[in-house]
Amino acid sequence: MPPPRAARAALLASAVLAAAPGLQRLAPWPRALVAAPLRAPQAALGCPGGAGAARPRERGAPARRALSVEMEVRQQLLDAEAPGEASVAVCGDVGAEPSPSGRGAFLLDTDRGKCFVKCGTGGSSAPRETLEYEAEGLRRLRAATEAMRVPEPWMVGELGPGRAFIAQELLDLRGKPDADALGRGLAQLHAAPPPEDWRSFGFPMDGCCGACPQLNNEAGRDMDWVEFWREYRLGDQLRMLRERNPADTEVQELGAELMEMLPELFEPIGGGAKVQPSLLHGDLWSGNIAALKDGMPVIIDPACYYGHYEADHGINYMFGGGSAFNNRGYQREFEQAPGYPRRAVLYELHHHMNHYNIFGSGYRGSTIGKMRALLR
Repeated sequence: MPPPRAARAALLASAVLAAAPGLQRLAPWPRALVAAPLRAPQAALGCPGGAGAARPRERGAPARRALSVEMEVRQQLLDAEAPGEASVAVCGDVGAEPSPSGRGAFLLDTDRGKCFVKCGTGGSSAPRETLEYEAEGLRRLRAATEAMRVPEPWMVGELGPGRAFIAQELLDLRGKPDADALGRGLAQLHAAPPPEDWRSFGFPMDGCCGACPQLNNEAGRDMDWVEFWREYRLGDQLRMLRERNPADTEVQELGAELMEMLPELFEPIGGGAKVQPSLLHGDLWSGNIAALKDGMPVIIDPACYYGHYEADHGINYMFGGGSAFNNRGYQREFEQAPGYPRRAVLYELHHHMNHYNIFGSGYRGSTIGKMRALLR
């Protein structure tokens, strides 16, 4: 979510952000060390479990002595069952010497290779469900494309109520992404048919984008794309802005106008009913794009849902100039459709609104500007 070459998740503590919302763009992470950015300071490390959750202590068993965060995660990796494999641990052996990876993240040596551990999301601790959502997004991305690497999630664990971590494979991200190769991988992702278990717009789990909650139609209601975008993206961002910035009546007035004219933006492609769901990364700013040493593209830190493929372009225009999609590799499969320039503004607007909700008034001007551009 931060700008090019900055670690989106390396946010300052919430008190600092509240005092100076413009400071969220921080120095880049060492790409050779991390497979995905951490979003919580060491003091806030904590975390709950989904697939690969640690087995509960048996009745009568002695309580385990309090461990450091790193050693507790190590123990859970040894205790937890691998997803779908009863009585098989996530890891058979985990080294006892964790390596710091900057800003509270850390690495562990295991019999499966190095493991990258991050806690929380969007600069604060997070509940189990939030990290389970990220893990499910990683799994679905891995299943949808072979032209890009996506870190494999190993487990989601818990260190305390509302304090979750995700452990995943560490990838060596010292390569330089090639635009056309990245474009080919993203085209393959967007062209992949939805799985049998999900045919609607949205995602089977609600989640987040950065530190902002993201409703995803987890009940799988039948609706067309314009209805989904009006209710779960544009409408929900307006609702949160109304709660957090009740004095900003201008953004609400412009937003109401935009909600009314939303169908107009999709008339050039036959209306919202013509849009088919593609799996989207959901947060594809330039800092969530990397490459292995051999040049193979890597995408990390998703906020997945199924939607119009053009929606993935939005934040890449905001932080990346649209380069992930404005290349031959992508446009060979997805040429710009009629009316695309205006819809690109709409999809970028969503992320300006999301940033306004997370970081405050520093993003008000760009939000208002995008709204006015669409209403001209």
